[in-house]
Amino acid sequence: MSDSQHGGHPHRSRRNERGPRSGGGRGNQRGGSRDGGRGGGGGGGRTSVGHSGHAEPLPTDLPATEFAAFDLAPRIEAAIAVAGYVTPSPIQAGMIPLVLDEKNVVGRAQTGTGKTAAFLVPLLALLGASEDEERIAKGEPEGPVRILVVAPTRELAIQIGKESEKLTRFVPVRTVCCYGGTPLDTQIRALKNASVVAGTPGRLLDLINRGALDLSHLDAIVLDEVDRMYDLGFREDVDRLLNASKSRQQTILTSATLNSDVEDLIAKHVGEHERVIIETNSLTVEAIDQTFYFVDPRRKPDLLFEVIKTLDPPKGIIFVRTRFSVDRLTYQLQQRGMGAELIHSGLPQPKRERILEMFREGKFPILVATDVASRGLDIDDITHVVNFDIPNSAEDYVHRVGRTARMGKEGAAVTLVTMDDGPYLTAIEKLINKEIRQEIWPGFEVKKPEPAGAKAKKKAARPPGVPPWANVARRRK
Repeated sequence: MSDSQHGGHPHRSRRNERGPRSGGGRGNQRGGSRDGGRGGGGGGGRTSVGHSGHAEPLPTDLPATEFAAFDLAPRIEAAIAVAGYVTPSPIQAGMIPLVLDEKNVVGRAQTGTGKTAAFLVPLLALLGASEDEERIAKGEPEGPVRILVVAPTRELAIQIGKESEKLTRFVPVRTVCCYGGTPLDTQIRALKNASVVAGTPGRLLDLINRGALDLSHLDAIVLDEVDRMYDLGFREDVDRLLNASKSRQQTILTSATLNSDVEDLIAKHVGEHERVIIETNSLTVEAIDQTFYFVDPRRKPDLLFEVIKTLDPPKGIIFVRTRFSVDRLTYQLQQRGMGAELIHSGLPQPKRERILEMFREGKFPILVATDVASRGLDIDDITHVVNFDIPNSAEDYVHRVGRTARMGKEGAAVTLVTMDDGPYLTAIEKLINKEIRQEIWPGFEVKKPEPAGAKAKKKAARPPGVPPWANVARRRK
């Protein structure tokens, strides 16, 4: 969107006029400050509640970016330039103008296409334009909570918190992350001067019930990866959060899929809205080299070791179905001298964060994970994804392989498939509208099972009373 389309900074001229609150779109621009994250964490890289939220000095001579066309608040534009963002992705180009116009928005796009920035950039720009120079100079972050972002997993909430802090480095905004497994009292103290909060449904509801999270001044609620929240059993929690945030003026949903459950949620809680749809098969398949190998179930570990040894991924993720399999497979990889660590929901949150930070820094090349890592991991330059176990859901396959080839980069995905996995493979190929290339690893060929009735025919050809090991032709002769 060009500057002329915005008509001369409309997002700044009315920023301090707060209009009547409603669950629908906003008639008037909003003022005040915003901050986000999860309790116990917010994140400039460490997801710490202790992040100050103070504004940094505004730099000079910043490079130009195409985000300038959206007419954002200058300090948010500066943060975007410092972060190295240059060109908006398709989902960002579609959502940012709509969110700036304070509309309810539903965005659908594949994992790894920039959905987090698609809602954070405009929401924080609305905030940044409301910050007067006197308050910026004072530099003290303050509440009340104006943006609430709900995420299905701790990892995704932490990623959102880190992104929020990155985008508000030049305005006095505090981001707080709220999720389980971290001290409640620390999160409660941090919420007192927070404007943006990101968290998981259960912990957010706990804080609301304790009176620690006040949503009476809420401008916007974002449900990020809402389909995943439903998959994880947060249906009732999502309803409660939406009912508890009736003061909101704007509702934003993002999702990789829009199934009937999500459509029911939209009809019930969102009302009039705009949609931005980025088709999956134009994004998922083209940049990722996808292959699969048929393998005997008993030989899957041996084939995996050969694949990893040959590919030698600089940074790869191996996906497994269960926590027990993650533990066992990681141990086997380590015994063979392959640098591997694991992550699943059974690990304490501090350890999960420590392992992810080490993986980001390249201190080991292979992360073995359950689907807890298929969404929300803000890790750049994943070169390979290996599905040791094919996922039961075709959508989960899309999220897994979406860890690589992010934001236009190249990547590879390898899947190990047993003969019993055929229906899952078919469902995946139908969803992505592409046949995944089959390859054969020498020494791991799998004989196809005989057609139904073949064994019966062989048995019928043998005269009665002749044992299976007998040479029938010789006896007849």
